[in-house]
Amino acid sequence: MKGIIIGGGIIGLSIARELNKLGYEITILEKNSLGRGTSWAAGGMLAPQAEGLTGNFLNFAVESREMYKDFVQQIEEETGHEVSYYECGIVCPAFSEKEMENLSKRVDYYNKLGLESKILTRQEILDMGIKISNFVIGGAFFPQDKQVDNRKLVISLVKYAKNSNITVKEFTEVKFIEADDGVFQRVITNNGAFEADFCVLAAGAWSGEIKPIKVFPIKGQMLSFKTKAKNEISKILYSSRAYIIPRKDNNLVIVGATQENVFFKEGNTVSGIFLLLKGLLETLPSKKDYEITETWYGFRPATPDGLPIIGKSEIKNLYYATGHYRNGILLAPITAKLITQLIHKEEESPYLKMFDFSRFYIKGG
Repeated sequence: MKGIIIGGGIIGLSIARELNKLGYEITILEKNSLGRGTSWAAGGMLAPQAEGLTGNFLNFAVESREMYKDFVQQIEEETGHEVSYYECGIVCPAFSEKEMENLSKRVDYYNKLGLESKILTRQEILDMGIKISNFVIGGAFFPQDKQVDNRKLVISLVKYAKNSNITVKEFTEVKFIEADDGVFQRVITNNGAFEADFCVLAAGAWSGEIKPIKVFPIKGQMLSFKTKAKNEISKILYSSRAYIIPRKDNNLVIVGATQENVFFKEGNTVSGIFLLLKGLLETLPSKKDYEITETWYGFRPATPDGLPIIGKSEIKNLYYATGHYRNGILLAPITAKLITQLIHKEEESPYLKMFDFSRFYIKGG
């Protein structure tokens, strides 16, 4: 069977890989360079607990987090390219008594679910070797949260796609999707028409430009700096001021991210970078003289309720895998698994009811 994946980010690449391994003839259509959109701009945190997720969505995200070690190992074996996966844990600093109170409630909630969590005093954070500012009064530690170097992961997935029998069409912008009697037929692009037996729309923040589904962009600006020694910052720091992500195998640290509802407005801004630097220095003032190495931005694929859209569409053999908002990197393995099961076995996970596109078009949606 032939399939088309619209979108060459981590979600589309992960789905293409799973389907290719089962013998499907896959074509990826990507409007720019493969893997160089939102997935390249991300931070790479695998952080359902630091994000404060709850309920069934927490279960879904934790399941994907726990798939990550095997997911990365398999990709490394398949490509010979190292992906920097780091089980570093995440510290959430608190800057007020109210934040400490909220973190305490979160820790209690997760501990009751068997998800390891711990409240930290200010001194305990300092004892970790983290030179926090005087503004930080304490925090929480989520040791099961992790990170992956999203750029290395994307490079590996692109390598897999280009070294396999997956057909890759870069700089191929989808204009619209054609159906006949409610059944998917073809995709029309600036480079012609592509026919297949099925199609997966995984175009991230641009999905709503292709189909009228409720996915829209939320811009995020980011920067990176160099520390003077490797592993100078031992944990990810995730707070209301900024998230600070030290990479595993070098002295690079990522700082993010703004959240701006400005549609697809390009470019870094003075105010955006100022907010990141302010958050960094309010957390780790000792880094004030360090070298900034890069600034960049990306567009998260948001939905009205913050949950992704995954599963069947209103057209037979057209599937959605989009709207992952802040958790696209985290949710790539489980999204690929569910979409592959849906296509290959017509097996619908109970999770898909939560992510059905039609939830926005029913009363109260």
